[in-house]
Amino acid sequence: MRRTHYVACATLVLAVFSSTVAGATSSPYPATLTMQRGLSQSSTNPALPWGTTLTAAQARQVTLKSSGPTFRWGVWKKNGGPETFPVRSTDGGAHWTAAGPQLATDWAGGSLFYVSKVIPESSTSVVMVSNSIIDVTTDRGHQWYQYLNTADNWSITGHAVSGGIGLRIGPASYALLPKASYALYVLDIARHQWRRTK
Repeated sequence: MRRTHYVACATLVLAVFSSTVAGATSSPYPATLTMQRGLSQSSTNPALPWGTTLTAAQARQVTLKSSGPTFRWGVWKKNGGPETFPVRSTDGGAHWTAAGPQLATDWAGGSLFYVSKVIPESSTSVVMVSNSIIDVTTDRGHQWYQYLNTADNWSITGHAVSGGIGLRIGPASYALLPKASYALYVLDIARHQWRRTK
C-alpha cells in the first residue's frame, strides 16, 4: 500500500515538474500585437484640426510631456477635464500643436485608454502607453494605430532598437504574470504589428 502511495506521489511530482518545464519555454506575451487603425474613442469628441496651435491657457493643460531639446510630445487635457488628445512641439515646448484625435475620455471602460507614459521616438514618431494601451503614430500624428491589452496588467517602457521602434513589456506590479518575465517587441510599420523578438 505504501509503495503504491509513493509511486503515485512520485508520478504527480514528475508531472508537475514536466508541466513547469514545458511552460517555461512558452511566453505569456503574444508573438505579435496587431494594431487597429485609428483610436477607439476618437469619435466621442471632435479634436482640434491637426496642427492647430494651442492657446497659452490650453498649453498649461498639457501633461505627460516628453523631454527633448527641440521636439516634444505630450497629452492635452481639454479644459482640464477627462478628454485627452495628443499634442506635439517642435520648439522645446514653447508652443504646442494638435497632433491627432482623442486618446481617451471618462466613460465605462474608458480608463483602459488613458495614457500614462509618452515614449518619444522622433519629431514624427511617438508611442503613448498605459498598462493596457499602445497608441502609435509615425507621421506626426496624421494617422494613429492602437493595440489594447484588455487584461490591463502590463508595464510598458521604451526599448532602444537600431533603426526602429521598440518596446519592453513586463508584468505590472499587481499582475499575476511571472514577476521576472518580459518580452521585447519591434514595430513592423508596414504591417502595423509589434513583433516579439525576445
